[in-house]
Amino acid sequence: MGKYVRNQITICVFTLLCSALLSAGPAAADLEEHITRTETGFYYTIQKGDTLWDLSQKFADSPWDWPELWHYNPQIPNPHLIYPGNKILIFKKEWEEKGKERAEKPVETVETYTTYIPIDEVGFIREQAVTPSGTIFKALNDISQITVRDQVYIRPTPGVSLAVGDKFTVYRTISPILDAQTKKYIGVQHLLLGVAEITKTEPEFAVGKIIESYREIAVHDLLMPYSPQSPKIALKESIDGLDAKIIKNEEDILLLGQNAIAFINKGKNDGVEPGQSYGIFKQETARPDPKRFKTLTLTPEDVGRLLVLRTEPTTATVLITQSKEPLEPGQFVRPACEP
Repeated sequence: MGKYVRNQITICVFTLLCSALLSAGPAAADLEEHITRTETGFYYTIQKGDTLWDLSQKFADSPWDWPELWHYNPQIPNPHLIYPGNKILIFKKEWEEKGKERAEKPVETVETYTTYIPIDEVGFIREQAVTPSGTIFKALNDISQITVRDQVYIRPTPGVSLAVGDKFTVYRTISPILDAQTKKYIGVQHLLLGVAEITKTEPEFAVGKIIESYREIAVHDLLMPYSPQSPKIALKESIDGLDAKIIKNEEDILLLGQNAIAFINKGKNDGVEPGQSYGIFKQETARPDPKRFKTLTLTPEDVGRLLVLRTEPTTATVLITQSKEPLEPGQFVRPACEP
């Protein structure tokens, strides 16, 4: 048995042990203490450490149902921020009926989805930079921080025609992006900033208005054709044997946590697709005997999960869905033994 296969088995065994410990959670009796039942459903009092992801797993048997849980609790402005002591509606009667139907009827294979609303804000890394359609060369009144409703002036790229009503994604490039360990060139990061719409054209320039702003926009930022992405992402099986690693955080922060956007060094060419989920592992080394120089590679530790949002030929953009500790570039991305 090769070293790679042994490592994969070690990862799977370790992950299953972690899964058993994590999924055990509080006893049913303890959970019942935090539930208030009514005629229309029941309410759960949020405890320290709870997330909508975890509560969906406990009450709906799937963490991917969290958008529906959020939908029934419009008092929560940000689904990633829920606070101990607050009450949330867990089930209405029709949800409970769905649960009964699932128990009574044969299980059917259906395509499942998750929703990521800010999908249009997600950037990417590509080996060669996108050729821009134009460049912002001035803002009305020379404002330095350009945002929604501000007017900008655009210099078209030679050979590109801009028309009134055309929409463009405003972006900025960061280059070069290198592998954290090997320093090998990976590509150019495209940081998406907002959306501009052309309102007027002149012989040598165009006038535009910023209609969406994800991040601060500035003079010299670039434009590419706007292609809206669907926030509905079909969940797919991961690739057996994928051996990737985290390249960097999208926002140039060294450590990553839950809900952060990051990049990995595998993409379409490797079979990576949006909707796939993978585990994040760290593997440390140590010298058991300080008197000897022999260094051992320790058992890989399961430290998180990610969901693929977007893919390029050699890279992918991912969402960190679980983080047991601060994550960093260079940590391994491999199939997890649990869904």
